[in-house]
Amino acid sequence: MTTAVYVALDTRRIAAAVHHTGALVAVGTRVTLLITDRTEWAQVQLPPAVTVHRLDAGAARRLLLAADGPLPDDGLLIAGDPEALAVAWFVGRRRPGVSVRLEPSAEPARRTAPADLAVVTPWYPSPDDPYAGAFVQASTAAVRPDHNRVAILHTQNWYYSPTGVTGNRVGVAAERQAARSGQAVVLDTPEGELTRVAVPTAAGRGYPAFAEAQVRALRATLPTGRIEAPVVHAHTGMLGGVVAMRLARPDARIVVTEHATFLPEVFAQPGACDQYAEMLSRADALLCVGRHLFDQLADYFPEYAHKLSIVPNAIDFDRFTVRERPPRELSRWLYAGRLMAHKGVLTLVDGFARIAAEDPRVSLTLVGTGPLANTLDRRIAGLGLSGRVTRRPAVPPDQVTALMHEHDLLVHASRLETFGMTVVEAVATGTPVLVARSQGPAETLAGIEHQAGLLIEPSEDPDVIADGYRRLCKELNTLDLPRARATLAARYGFAAVASRLQEVYHPGAAAPTPPTAPKHPPGNRRRLSRLVRFSAVTVPDRILAGVQRATAVLPAPGPEAVVRYLRRIPAVVGDRILRR
Repeated sequence: MTTAVYVALDTRRIAAAVHHTGALVAVGTRVTLLITDRTEWAQVQLPPAVTVHRLDAGAARRLLLAADGPLPDDGLLIAGDPEALAVAWFVGRRRPGVSVRLEPSAEPARRTAPADLAVVTPWYPSPDDPYAGAFVQASTAAVRPDHNRVAILHTQNWYYSPTGVTGNRVGVAAERQAARSGQAVVLDTPEGELTRVAVPTAAGRGYPAFAEAQVRALRATLPTGRIEAPVVHAHTGMLGGVVAMRLARPDARIVVTEHATFLPEVFAQPGACDQYAEMLSRADALLCVGRHLFDQLADYFPEYAHKLSIVPNAIDFDRFTVRERPPRELSRWLYAGRLMAHKGVLTLVDGFARIAAEDPRVSLTLVGTGPLANTLDRRIAGLGLSGRVTRRPAVPPDQVTALMHEHDLLVHASRLETFGMTVVEAVATGTPVLVARSQGPAETLAGIEHQAGLLIEPSEDPDVIADGYRRLCKELNTLDLPRARATLAARYGFAAVASRLQEVYHPGAAAPTPPTAPKHPPGNRRRLSRLVRFSAVTVPDRILAGVQRATAVLPAPGPEAVVRYLRRIPAVVGDRILRR
């Protein structure tokens, strides 16, 4: 029986550790798991065949170096997070025969092959988050039949805390070990060849720094140091678009799809607007999944408005079966999505409480995870709804249809959405919707809102939800869900979106549209961003960057960690000036 030691010393990548150790046990591998003694781990169900040690980083290092420890001289050590990579770096210097990987792989030496289409994305389903970037996966699946070879390049941030010199020391060691281990795993998927690239990333450094870290990691992974494909489709301008801009071949056509709901927060960071503008100058087309994003980007970057267009997310309607009969009453509510403030989940629970006080038959299921999970649990208990509201983890895509069929009504109170994927999925299964009229759903359901359900005004007032529900119940018999489904399939089905993407990928011999003159020069925030970056950040940073390059060749990570800590000081100063 083969053996492996899996090390996971933080709590950010618990799901990956559980998935990978379970997969190893399933193929007959004897697994020893080294984890921290944190409450998050105490709540995790691990495979019974796994030997578990709960310890800190220092104790883990000593155990892995011990002659009678679980790691033989030629053993396999899997480092599942940055803290584990730092430990592996020090262990590897003392025990060079040990093989260190970032995740189990049947072909650890495999590298990315040239392709007809390359998809670059920071979001994609993975063992650590099987639901992240499902819309990117769907878009890729839609165009897959039109290409012989598709390469999916998933740059995955592995965050660590860069607190003080100690935190930076972890980061330096993690990056060095990731590079030493090859940094990537390559495998085949139905959508194409997937390259998953681990990028140890200092949390809180901002999107420009995140993007450059992904560029460095992917460049080191690719056999030629660049993306070998004539067409590169990047998802999100920050980060995928920046990665594509830096690494695509000079003759490659770059198409970027923007999904992000948080662009104002991104552009408020020093240097972010300039980096995005640089990406736009290289990109051939930037696709927005909705009108709100289009207007937002045209306002920020009017000089590149001629490159913008709207192409929505692709949805596989064949994956969703329609329920046998439409709901006769709307007593079983469903919310599916992230548990975040802008999603309006607290308002939803409060609105449900209004109806629950009137009707003992109604129930609510909240499906998903997020930072408001504990707050929601307290709110539910405080309202006396513990028996009426159920929380469940997110479900994989192949279980969405069954989830919808178990409920009568999808309710979303999100105040900010760029598209509204779950809303379309609900209609695809014949499930009515009660949805806030935020940007994405308002556009998605345009012309069919009274066939699919009801749109309500975005609000933090729970009475808006309660009143909308009462109205929808009265209008239930007037809905025409089959017609709504057919309309959405024509708009967002695989065939429709794939056709539009192919037109963007291969625009033919038409002459390129000349750049249009800006309606106005870059705004004050963009000018201030450049000024701050030059005065408070760029000048001292260039000096320290040279020192960091010198310390990077030293065998111990300590000197480079000190320089990284010093480099953070002018960046923090610049950020504070810009945010005043």
